Amino acid sequence: MRGGGGKRQGEVAMPLSGLFSFLRDKEHADKREFLMQLPIFQGLRQNDFTHLAKVLEERSYLKGETLFCEGDIGRALFIVAAGNVQLTRKTGGADAVIAEVRPCEIFGEMALLEEMPRTAGAMASEKTKVYLLYKNRLENMMLDYPAIGVVIVHYLARTLSSRLRAIMEQQSAAAGQ
Repeated sequence: MRGGGGKRQGEVAMPLSGLFSFLRDKEHADKREFLMQLPIFQGLRQNDFTHLAKVLEERSYLKGETLFCEGDIGRALFIVAAGNVQLTRKTGGADAVIAEVRPCEIFGEMALLEEMPRTAGAMASEKTKVYLLYKNRLENMMLDYPAIGVVIVHYLARTLSSRLRAIMEQQSAAAGQ
């Protein structure tokens, strides 16, 4: 029986650095598990997620905090891990919510293809955690781990094609009325 915080005979205390290492490994494992369920990364091999997890930067935002403003130069794709983000556009001097982004969804993907001004702003509608994939990190990953880059770029191409098709169908339907 342990008493007063003593150790059992033969038990070795985990050094503090070992505890931090364990916690980092647990966080890394949780991050990998989360990433494995996302459609953007479908087709990656198990060991690809280790490389991917290293290049994604984690950030947290409080309710009402701005992630970026409409017109800012885009340099990263955002992956919502927890919370919600409202995407807004200025219309008539006010910000109008055009979309709500939830966990396991991405936004800002056009920034990975070109560094152009953002077409919308983004604000955390509650406490939110996101992972960011910066354009320069994707480009480096495409050189070092081309299989990962190909999967991501292929997903982006399909996503943007689907959105363009939907816009064209809306325009055709509106013109036919």
